[in-house]
Amino acid sequence: MGCTERSLTRAALDAEGISAKEYVSRRLGLEAKRLLIHTEWPVGVIADHLGFNEATHFSKFFRRISGVTPQQFRSANGHG
Repeated sequence: MGCTERSLTRAALDAEGISAKEYVSRRLGLEAKRLLIHTEWPVGVIADHLGFNEATHFSKFFRRISGVTPQQFRSANGHG
C-alpha cells in the first residue's frame, strides 16, 4: 500500500476509530458471511478465496469473530 503499518493503523484509527488489523478482520468477516449465505461454495473454497492458507485457520478466525463455525452460521441462515 506504500505506507508503514504504523501509518496505516493511525489512518484507520482516525477514520474508523479502530486499528487497521481490526478493520481488515471485520471486512473479511463480512465477506465470509456474505459468501456463506449467498453461495453454495464449500468452506474450503471460501477460505481459499479470502486468502487463508488452510480451511482450519479460516474456521478458527470465523468462530472468533462470529461465535459460531462457518457451517453453523450457514445452517442458521437457511443453508444446510
